Amino acid sequence: MSSSITTRRTITLDGDQASVIILGDSAFERGTVTVTTGRAGDHPAIFRFLQNVFRLPTSTDYAAQLEDPQYEPRDRIVAKLGNQIIGHARVQMRDIQFGDVQLPVGFLCEMATAPEFRNQGIGSALLEQAEQLMLEQGAVLGILRTPAVSFYQKQGWSVGGQHNYSVTSPRNILSLLRQTVREQEPETTNPLETPKQPLNVRIWRHVEQEALMRLYKQNLPGRFGAIVRTDATWRWLLNRHSFEQVYVAIDGPKKLTIESGYRAIVGYAIVKNGRILELMTDDSRPAIVPELLERICSDVIERKDGPVRLDAPAGDPLHKLMTVAGGEFLRRTIVCGEVILSKVFNPLTLLKQIRHLLNDRAQASNISLPASLGLVLDGKAYTLTLTPRSAKVTRGKSGKSFLTMSKTVFSQLLLGVCSAEDALRANELEASTKVAEQLAKVLFQKLPGHLPPLDDLLA
Repeated sequence: MSSSITTRRTITLDGDQASVIILGDSAFERGTVTVTTGRAGDHPAIFRFLQNVFRLPTSTDYAAQLEDPQYEPRDRIVAKLGNQIIGHARVQMRDIQFGDVQLPVGFLCEMATAPEFRNQGIGSALLEQAEQLMLEQGAVLGILRTPAVSFYQKQGWSVGGQHNYSVTSPRNILSLLRQTVREQEPETTNPLETPKQPLNVRIWRHVEQEALMRLYKQNLPGRFGAIVRTDATWRWLLNRHSFEQVYVAIDGPKKLTIESGYRAIVGYAIVKNGRILELMTDDSRPAIVPELLERICSDVIERKDGPVRLDAPAGDPLHKLMTVAGGEFLRRTIVCGEVILSKVFNPLTLLKQIRHLLNDRAQASNISLPASLGLVLDGKAYTLTLTPRSAKVTRGKSGKSFLTMSKTVFSQLLLGVCSAEDALRANELEASTKVAEQLAKVLFQKLPGHLPPLDDLLA
């Protein structure tokens, strides 16, 4: 359709902000397009629209979306031509772990416009209202996965992370694990010592959800990108059937008793078709990971004898094990045609929330404090001041030592998507002095960001 937009205006509809788009030329007789928040009554029509555009989600996945404990019908933005839905976007609010702080994030899902109505400004209106919804709910940034990179980049979104995973043969892993066991066996044993009992690895039981929650929460601090899960979110995830098996490692008998309690569960792994979606342990024993891997690999060989894939942050030591076992570690921006994009709505707000992390990096590198670093972002000057006890940001001055960059690049530095060294090399960051350059390299480092696949995997 080659028609153009003749009118676009913002109105209030049933107490909510809405956009009205009047399509010009040959589309005029079709009426006006209204972009507004969804209602519960829209659910059947939205499902049909998503099936027509994406061939997804399945009815099971769609029902799971509606059962999300944090879901509200107004989390969807719909574009309607009369009673026909011709565009859709869904916002999913979550908190993510970022070092030792938690950041509210809006995930943008299933955004699309019907093919015959594209290039009419409907997509931009959907995105604008979705971003506004994120801001209303307190999000400091938005995240999405999409193949339509150029469209979102024009709206201020940029690359927000990479896909990190390793792939290798389960037979190679088993061979490596057994070889390691043989090499670590002592030549002699003390008959007076009680031998260490092996761990028991088995399929989990639903009553053991508390143990999984405990292990996940224990591993959460220090991660970058992991979703903060409530009890209700855990129940929802485990009832979605988006995985194949959950294995638990037990320090004791397979059958837990009230006396032994669920603290005997010292590790778990969630797997789907040979893909290790999540693996957590309490590090109480060195054999937890090998025992879990041995059971997973044995089951993969028995069922399909395909490769094993591990999804985990870039710095996870399991990636090294996978590569030593003849595998390959992959860190890719594009996987299955999709790129992870993000948009920091206000970089200074994010800076204020994570400024103590920058202070910690400065102190860990023995930077003499107090220290000041000027920031010139899209022509506007600020100063970041670090002291032994705090960090603060002031407007209006940049001082002698300052960094010049766009707000987009600054956002990527704050998120750890790229380092100051990367940005300097790409000429996206300019330092006025050697002092500014050295301080930038200390403060802005590449982080092992990782969005766990379990939280949005389809059934």
